[in-house]
Formats: sequence, structure tokens, C-alpha cells
Amino acid sequence: MKSKLRKLIAFILVIVLGAAAAVTGFAVSAATDTTVSSTEKRENAPARSALRDGIWQVLYKTGVTRLIAVDSVNQTVTAIEPDNGSCQTASYEYIDDMELYKIHTGDDSSVNRRVIANNGNTAAVSNEDGDVISLFYIDAADAKSFEFYTLNQLGMMARGCFEKEYGSSDGMVFSATMNADGSFYATINGMKGDKKEVTYTVDMLTGKGLDGNYETVDLSKYAE
Repeated sequence: MKSKLRKLIAFILVIVLGAAAAVTGFAVSAATDTTVSSTEKRENAPARSALRDGIWQVLYKTGVTRLIAVDSVNQTVTAIEPDNGSCQTASYEYIDDMELYKIHTGDDSSVNRRVIANNGNTAAVSNEDGDVISLFYIDAADAKSFEFYTLNQLGMMARGCFEKEYGSSDGMVFSATMNADGSFYATINGMKGDKKEVTYTVDMLTGKGLDGNYETVDLSKYAE
């Protein structure tokens, strides 16, 4: 009887200890897998507040608005002139732990821009004086492949549209400005002296939008 009892106890101990070892082994394996996964995620993730590559519309507190192209692969930022599409490129360093862009402007000089907010589509950076500059994401293209209607082009397209609709535009001046709201729309006014004769508000990517009477208009038909 005692012999059978001892064998039964031994058998139970084997089962209990084996199960405990299996659970311990699973826990260690799971912890190891989690560590590897987290490490891989950290290595593959982009810098937390770095601006994503592509075209951004930049709005300064003065109301001036510009375009830039960010290229993190080559670490360059290109200023694109909205009037005529001309480009000027500068190299930069991004200091991740400071969330800071150090942009080299030539002759060993540089300017700093610190990222203070960024959700991928809108961002804000501050300059050395603490002024906040707003940014709005426009397109994933790079500076060379980005196509849009420049302000100069839109002025000429608006003149063509006006002449088609109303006849002569003699004595009129058509001027286009990029809207300072992140929409990447431009407003074109046709002026004759001090009198505004016509207004168009159109997407700078497509040339389509509305006239001053909120009727649809497509200025791309008048692009040369």
C-alpha cells in the first residue's frame, strides 16, 4: 500500500513540475519575442517629430506663404518659389533628441527650426526668435517632379478665361496670390484701375475652382 502511495505521489510531482517548467519556458519565450518586436519597431520607426517627405506649404506669422520640399534620404530641403516655380536647395541635419532641424544656408552659416507639433499633415516649427511657422502637407512628390500652376501662370490663365467669357481685357491687371490657409488654393483678381472686375479661386494643382459668383471654373483650359 505504501509503495503504491509513493508511486502515485511521485507521478503527481512529475506532472506538476513538468507543467511549471512548460509555463516558465513559455513566459520566457514570450518576453523574448516581445523584446525583439519592440526593438525592431524602434529601429524601423521614423524620427518621432521629423517632417515626412514631400511638399509642404509654409505660412509665416507675417502672412507670407511659401512652398518647401523635404527629402530625408538626401537630407535636403528645397524652397520652391510659388510665383515661377524656381527652386533653391539647402542641406540639413535633423537632431532627433532635440527635434531640431539645422539648415545649412552656405558659408558655414545655418538656421535652426524646432518642431513643436506634427501630426503628419499639419505641423508647426519655431525659429530662433520663438516665432511659430505653420506647415501644411500638400503632396508626396519631390521638388523635381512636383507639378503645379505657378502664380504667374494662373494670372495669364485667368486673363484667357476672362477674355473668353467677357471679351477684351485691355487695361486690366491679373494678379494671383496663394491663400494663407493651407488649402493650396490661389485667388486671382482681375483689376481695371481700382475696380475689381473678376475674381477666381482655384486649386493650384488642378486649376479648377470657383469664380466670384461661386460658379465653377476650370482655368486649366487656358494654360499654355
